[in-house]
Amino acid sequence: MNYSPTKFLTTRQLSRVWFVSEATIKRWADTGQLKSSRTVGGHRRFPLAEVMRFQTERGLGAAAGVAPTATLNVTSAKSTFDAEQAAEQFFEAARRGHAGEATALLLEAHMLGAELHLVFDEVVAPSLRRVGDLWYGEQMSVAEEHLATSTATRAVESLAASTRRAGAKAGAAVCCAAEEEMHTLPVLCAQAILEGAGWDVRNLGGHTPFFALAEYIEKQRPALVCVSATLQRALEHNARDYAQLTSAARACGARVVLGGEGFRDRAVRARFPADLHAEGFRDLSEFVRGLD
Repeated sequence: MNYSPTKFLTTRQLSRVWFVSEATIKRWADTGQLKSSRTVGGHRRFPLAEVMRFQTERGLGAAAGVAPTATLNVTSAKSTFDAEQAAEQFFEAARRGHAGEATALLLEAHMLGAELHLVFDEVVAPSLRRVGDLWYGEQMSVAEEHLATSTATRAVESLAASTRRAGAKAGAAVCCAAEEEMHTLPVLCAQAILEGAGWDVRNLGGHTPFFALAEYIEKQRPALVCVSATLQRALEHNARDYAQLTSAARACGARVVLGGEGFRDRAVRARFPADLHAEGFRDLSEFVRGLD
C-alpha cells in the first residue's frame, strides 16, 4: 500500500522547528518572503519544499550550522533536542494517526542538524519497536498497529522527500524486504539515506524472494543491494536462494547490505554472507560514504 507523504507544515510547527514566534512566521508569509497557502478555514500551510528553501537561505535550523551529535542531543543556544523525548512524542503521534505532527517531529530533528541515520535509529526505530511489542503483548489491536505504522511511514516519506538529492551521481541501488517480510518501513528508511547521499534507488517493497532479487540484479546490474528482515523464516530455503543472489551480485560487482533483526544472529549471518551486516542505519550511512 502506498501512503501520501505529508507535504505541508503549520505555523505552529514551523515556529517550534525554527525557534521563532508564530507572529514572525506570519509576518514572513504576509510579506511574501515565505510562500504559503490557506485551508478552507483560513489556516496557513507551508509546503515542505518552500520550508527547506527558506531555511537554507535564512540560516535556520540545520542551516545555521548546528552540528549533530552521536546521540541526537543536538544543542543550540535556544534548545536541546532530546532523542528519548522525540521518540516518545513520535510514538504518540503515530499511535493517534497524526501524520502532520509526526512529520514535524522528524523534520525538527533533521533541521536541527541530526543526520537521517540518527533520526531513524533513535526516533523512528524505538517507536516502531514499541508498537510491535504492544501488539505482540495484545495491548494494541491489529488496526491500531496498522494505523501507527502507516502514520510513521507517511512521516518518513515526507522527510525523505525533503532531503532527496536531485541528480543522482553515486550509482544505482535496489532496496527491498526479504521473502515473507511485510515490514517495509526499514526499506523506506534505507532508501531515504541512499537518496540523500545521491544514489538512484529502486524500492521493490516487501516480500521479495531472493531468487527474484537475483534475477533483477542480473538484468539491472545495480552497484548496491540492501535487504531487510525482522524475522528469519524458512532458513534453509532462503539460504539456498541467497546463494543465487550473491552469485548475481558478484557477477556485476554489486555490494550487498543486510539489516534487521532477521540477520542479527551470528549463525544466521554465517549462512548469509554480505559486504555489511548493518546493526542500524548509522552503519549503512557510514558504509555508503566509504563507497564514494
